[in-house]
Amino acid sequence: MRIEVNKIKEEEIELVEDVDASNWDLSSFDVKFIGKIHFRCAFSRCGQEIIVNAEVASTREILCSRCLTQTQQTVKQDFKFFFNVNDLGAVLEVDSAIREELLLNFPMKVLCSSSCRGLCAGCNANLNIEKCKCKDKY
Repeated sequence: MRIEVNKIKEEEIELVEDVDASNWDLSSFDVKFIGKIHFRCAFSRCGQEIIVNAEVASTREILCSRCLTQTQQTVKQDFKFFFNVNDLGAVLEVDSAIREELLLNFPMKVLCSSSCRGLCAGCNANLNIEKCKCKDKY
């Protein structure tokens, strides 16, 4: 998402954009971003600072760290950025800042749900959908 710096004033300017997730190289072994990444950014200026309030929505396929089930999640995140006008050229581009925040805010372990019970250590039963078949409970 790009905007000319001289167009940013005290009054907010809102821009909306969709980007193919495949163009951003966000995917990893257990996470694949799919479809479009939707941005809604509000740009405003306060003195020598440009403030960007970004709302980002993305859909991802994850492999749950506990039960190894593949599932889809739609995630909405809000980010706030501050740029000094003196450090910018004629155009402000926020794509790299948003991409970086998406990666930095990604959880270390992704779960299909917060109540995921995982796999049994003995029989590998998915405890979310079936009972353990072990004689000795783990």
